[in-house]
Amino acid sequence: MNIQNMHSKWSFSVRWTAIAVIATAMTGCATQRGLYQWGGYDSALYTSYKNPEAVVALQTNLEKHIAAMQSAKQKVAPGLHAELGSLYLQRGDSKRALDQYRQERQAWPESRGLMDAMIRTLESRAEKQSDESTAPASLPVDKEPV
Repeated sequence: MNIQNMHSKWSFSVRWTAIAVIATAMTGCATQRGLYQWGGYDSALYTSYKNPEAVVALQTNLEKHIAAMQSAKQKVAPGLHAELGSLYLQRGDSKRALDQYRQERQAWPESRGLMDAMIRTLESRAEKQSDESTAPASLPVDKEPV
């Protein structure tokens, strides 16, 4: 067997091996599922931006999806608890918003800084409102000196 013939066979086998590796890698990437389940969040969010009346549907969708993930003992995708908390806050439900922010902070430690700030803000608002509601009514002040 001469060297040129050996080189040709080696080149042929390397070429086919490279093609097989590339094909396998492409197949693996094509069938890989996403890391998290988002439950149609992206399309529901887009719809709510275009139609503000669809925010209720977004909230309902998030509530159902999060409940399904929790009952299946799967990790809720990053940001979904925070998004649901913000939707509760927009509706004036600070208690449920705080609960969602705390769940986001616990599930995703990298969100701790933002979630802590949100929680502190809501807690200070609640404290301020509590102080105002328990403060005695002020006496009327005369505007003209006597």
